[in-house]
Amino acid sequence: MKLLFFGSSEFSVPFLEEIYNSSHRIIKVVTAPDKKQGRGKKILPNPVKKSSMELGVDFTETEKIDDELIKSISKTVFDCIVVVSSGLILPKKLLDLAPDMCINVHPSLLPKYRGPSPIISTLLSGDDKAGVSIMKMVEEVDAGDIYIQAEFGVGSDDNRDVLENKLETVGCQLLVAALDLIEGTGLATIPQCNKDATFTSMIRKEDLKINWKSSAAEIVNKVRAFSSKPGCYCLWRKNRIKILKAGVFEDSSRHKSNSGREEKCGTILSADKKTGILVKCGNGEIVKIERLKAPGKNVVSAADFVNGYCVKAGEIFE
Repeated sequence: MKLLFFGSSEFSVPFLEEIYNSSHRIIKVVTAPDKKQGRGKKILPNPVKKSSMELGVDFTETEKIDDELIKSISKTVFDCIVVVSSGLILPKKLLDLAPDMCINVHPSLLPKYRGPSPIISTLLSGDDKAGVSIMKMVEEVDAGDIYIQAEFGVGSDDNRDVLENKLETVGCQLLVAALDLIEGTGLATIPQCNKDATFTSMIRKEDLKINWKSSAAEIVNKVRAFSSKPGCYCLWRKNRIKILKAGVFEDSSRHKSNSGREEKCGTILSADKKTGILVKCGNGEIVKIERLKAPGKNVVSAADFVNGYCVKAGEIFE
């Protein structure tokens, strides 16, 4: 089939490349324009544009899909629109150009986790399974009928990077298989059960700060969800410290207070090479910090952080 591909993020790239190496032909890529990136704020192409240039695929950059772009697309001969982490809202006028042939890849087991942050939400919730849905696009966000889904397990140590890699591996194969079936014998769809739908929201900067009054599991899940980027954080000695790996410390009885008072949440209970950094959190539980990053520094182990900054028990992570 001749395809239009809409995508802009790093997550989109493997899908673009998988289709390119299949029997299907990408006629045009529609992606977001160049923007400032990194500490130097240099204007750089997004990952999909860069990949399109390397593959020699025609592409169009746009901040939004307007009437002019829709008019241009209407003059293009294509069979199907494929959308993967585009960041662009597809209006009804565009969907009407490909009735029943506008396909979206959504990294969740719909109707669970509709919206912009399904991968992060899977980890924040501590789910032990995840999946990919290939769905028909409609005006309502992520509400279209399902062509096909695949489910797989989520390990307790899986962070965002690991989960995204799993989703890409499973999703790329699933997408091409769906396109093959649609082109061949056809592929029936199954309506979503709207009453079972759950919804995600955009992540805000304030969502990245650790609340040490949360349970150990909630804190560890937050670290998993935002590692390795942008990274959740806390304040220590007035510096923003990113926490990039952590675990629930099971033997909390070994670190009860001997001072006759109850330490506040965020108190460092232990800081040494052997145990790393143990921090009190909600419900009397303890989080073991394993990897951290100070401003302008490399990611280091908890032991190296303790040695480098002379971290002491009794100090507070805020």
